[in-house]
Amino acid sequence: MKKSLLISMLVFVIVLAGCASGNKNGDNSPGSASPSASSPVESSSTPEATPSPAIAEPVSIIAYAFPADKTEENATLNAKIKRFEDKNPNVTITPKYWKYENTEIAIKMASNSAQTEFTTWATEANLLSGKKWIIDLTENLANWPYAKDLNEFALAPFVIEGKTYGIPIDAYGMTITINKKLFEQKGVPLPPLDWTWDELIEAAKAVNDPAKGIAGFIPMGKGTEAGWNWTNFLYAAGGEVQTVADGKVTATFNSESGLKALQFYKDLKDANVIPKNWALGYGDALTLFNQGRGAMVMCGSGNALDGAINQGGINKDDVLLYPIPSMTKGGKHTGVAGGNYKVINGLATKEQQKAAFDFVVDEYFTDAYLDSIDAQITSQKAKNQVYVPQLINYWNDSSDYGKKYEEILAKHDNVYQYSPDLSKLMESKPEATYETQAYYGEMANAIQKVFTSKGDLDLQKILDDTAAKLQKSSFDKVKIE
Repeated sequence: MKKSLLISMLVFVIVLAGCASGNKNGDNSPGSASPSASSPVESSSTPEATPSPAIAEPVSIIAYAFPADKTEENATLNAKIKRFEDKNPNVTITPKYWKYENTEIAIKMASNSAQTEFTTWATEANLLSGKKWIIDLTENLANWPYAKDLNEFALAPFVIEGKTYGIPIDAYGMTITINKKLFEQKGVPLPPLDWTWDELIEAAKAVNDPAKGIAGFIPMGKGTEAGWNWTNFLYAAGGEVQTVADGKVTATFNSESGLKALQFYKDLKDANVIPKNWALGYGDALTLFNQGRGAMVMCGSGNALDGAINQGGINKDDVLLYPIPSMTKGGKHTGVAGGNYKVINGLATKEQQKAAFDFVVDEYFTDAYLDSIDAQITSQKAKNQVYVPQLINYWNDSSDYGKKYEEILAKHDNVYQYSPDLSKLMESKPEATYETQAYYGEMANAIQKVFTSKGDLDLQKILDDTAAKLQKSSFDKVKIE
């Protein structure tokens, strides 16, 4: 499920969902960019770095590091730290590991033990900014020459009331990946790209083969990623997770749209097109797909493609990316959007905050990073692997940097090509603003009731009970300043 990479040139930030997902689940998290996120950090050659004035006074900061067993990633980070310190001799940077968890951030802030710069998910913008645990970066960005080249869609979750609080590492929009070969083996025509919920179920039923252990559709049914997956159908039905008015957050997913989305999940279960063991986390679901034991799986952007092709050995021409199906013909193909972001600790001193920002963005728009992608694609070609580009980058595709990137991709024949019609159909809607992970977790419980129960169910009651519980335990405690 993770994108192949040339680790000596790229660092991948891995968090678990749905969006991307508290092992946002396993290796990714909901709210995270689906599941692997690459940060523009190079390790070997000295890159052309983003110009920034040298920091005059001595200052020490703590950088967001990787677990001890991620030796290559930490070596890459240490090399970047050394390059930055060489250019800024008054800055001392100490790497420290702590993977962001929204259940722990309050403790970290109360003890002032969080890193000066750290990585978080798209879902956390309002929580972190509202508590003033991260700083407004608007002024820093105004003085950074590459701010105009950041992808506005990727940046959007951390833009609050006109102020920017985070820098995107990556972003994703939810899609469904299809194993074309399984359709061909059963003589089943592929559904149209502009498909509907009914067409998804009909396709899943036609290609489903329980006797061979092949499921027509693989939903994530365990952990927060289960709620993350389901929210795509809530959005496609025109629903919202919550409303925010008069300083209050109110659950709204128990609406008519929510009922239709939960009925769709019951229809999947009743059609017997999901795996017998449906309690799958993020990595479990993608592994099943990679093994050819499922015809369709849902995750962010093209992340399922990489594993299917380069780990599962499925031919690149036999895996296709589809948008989230519309509820009815001609409807919108709306799915969840999320990502990973760099933020700056609001409890640090002004000097530390500036040093941390300069460090984070120092190598964002370098030719060396593009060269590393070129080298990665070449390296993958030698291993008979395919490079799967991100659907959504942190840079604007129309920028000079974006054009250079496209020129690099065009040089190679082992680059996965997305359907040009995909972007025309695909619509992405940001994750809910407040207590998103708590919502995903509660919806996971509701989904599990649907998948385990036999006979008739009062789906509206399940939704109402879930909304009431979430309202009391989480939404009512949100203080909007």
